Amino acid sequence: MERTQHVPVMMNEVLDWMDMRPGMTVVDATLGGGGYTKEIYEKIGPCGKLIACDQDQRAIERFTNSYPKLAQKINLVHSNYSQIRKVLQEQDVTEVDVIVADLGLSSDQLHETDRGFSFAQNGPIDMRMDREGSLTASTIVNHYAEEEIAKIIFSYGDEKFARRIARAICAKRPITTGEVLARVVSDALPPAVRRTLKIHPATKTFQALRIAVNDEYRHLQIFLTEGIQVLRSSGRMVVVSFHSGEDRLVKNTFRAHARGCICAEDVPICTCNHVPDVRVLTKKPIYPSEEEIQKNPRARSARLRAVEKI
Repeated sequence: MERTQHVPVMMNEVLDWMDMRPGMTVVDATLGGGGYTKEIYEKIGPCGKLIACDQDQRAIERFTNSYPKLAQKINLVHSNYSQIRKVLQEQDVTEVDVIVADLGLSSDQLHETDRGFSFAQNGPIDMRMDREGSLTASTIVNHYAEEEIAKIIFSYGDEKFARRIARAICAKRPITTGEVLARVVSDALPPAVRRTLKIHPATKTFQALRIAVNDEYRHLQIFLTEGIQVLRSSGRMVVVSFHSGEDRLVKNTFRAHARGCICAEDVPICTCNHVPDVRVLTKKPIYPSEEEIQKNPRARSARLRAVEKI
């Protein structure tokens, strides 16, 4: 298996907000290409404990092959990050100092022709992060009703031409490759719209299908909630998201956990006794520098948010 091609996003910013010290217990919830993982180990040292998870078994295999010595010093776990509590229990860990998650696709996944994540690849329309999952994008594209497809594309892709795209997909079925699907989606958009787009016309549709296949929003919500619960006092969670839907979910979850009273506005005296369990460290999202975006264009949509456990 080839060495990872992935370039980690906002590395300096992520490490700054993680604020690690030697001996800490840290969870890298999304191993990916291992960029964060390597730097984390350098920060916490051999006396620290590092648990790195990924639902993509290939990511773990790639990291193990690329960095065999480091792989022996950390705990690599094949798991979705929504299972963070179970993972920690299996590692005999009750609390952690820092949790970090990069929610984006890795370059390695995009370059694998049998995964179907990229519209530039002439491979099957799969899009499963975990190859043990049963639902594929091909099933959605070729067997779901037009209304269901339109709802997925609109809800998860913020695509205002979702109905036109769903209609075109159903008219061209069966669609067997990502390249063909991308062309069908592109042709469904009005020519005037295609000419003004700064991204590939199929970007939002592919994003929406990937989110639906992997049930990403549900897993993310569980991860954020469970992750905050297993942080020890003054522990931090740092999350890097890549599109508005993800960022909105992260922002709202962090804000909800940072709130005090959650009684209805018309209740004169607080009866909920709810107390905040985190402090939001990033009032607004942190964006990559222009210099990084020039070197790594995929970083352009990244945004970082962080909280600290009270």
